[in-house]
Amino acid sequence: MASRGGKHVIGSDGSDFLHRERVADHYLASAKMKTTAKQCMVGHLVLVALVLSHALLGQLGFLEPPAKIWEKIWILSAIPALFGIQSLPRNKVNHMNGFFYGVIVLGLLPLCWGVVDLVPELRTATLFLFGYPAVYIYYTGIAVGAVLHVLGLYYSRKLVEAWTAKGQKRQ
Repeated sequence: MASRGGKHVIGSDGSDFLHRERVADHYLASAKMKTTAKQCMVGHLVLVALVLSHALLGQLGFLEPPAKIWEKIWILSAIPALFGIQSLPRNKVNHMNGFFYGVIVLGLLPLCWGVVDLVPELRTATLFLFGYPAVYIYYTGIAVGAVLHVLGLYYSRKLVEAWTAKGQKRQ
């Protein structure tokens, strides 16, 4: 054990730590990015829960306007998010790749469809939700969803790169 005022090894000035092993860069990068990736995925799931509640209330007739078909497809993007969260503890590359491609197909494509689908409503703004034109609320949700998807895609690629890196030396 180390002691502050006790005996020290003769000839050691404290600089003999350079020979010790260090944590590889890809492990450090993985640890830093896992937290951010998980926050993006959990935020995605929270947004899916909000859209799902909107879809259910619209289907039951309690809320206007009812959910559009692209929203219902987008709700399925929760499945890749669950794959992404599941891949984090054990560095499962296949699950993270499933998250990556699933978010592109079930996440970003329906959001692009929604942007195009809402252009006529943007011109008229006849439907109101919570006192605001519903199209503004839709576009805000689309923007938040798109940001979460893009960040999730970025961090998933970086994590896969870190998880598949082997034997790279620190410079």
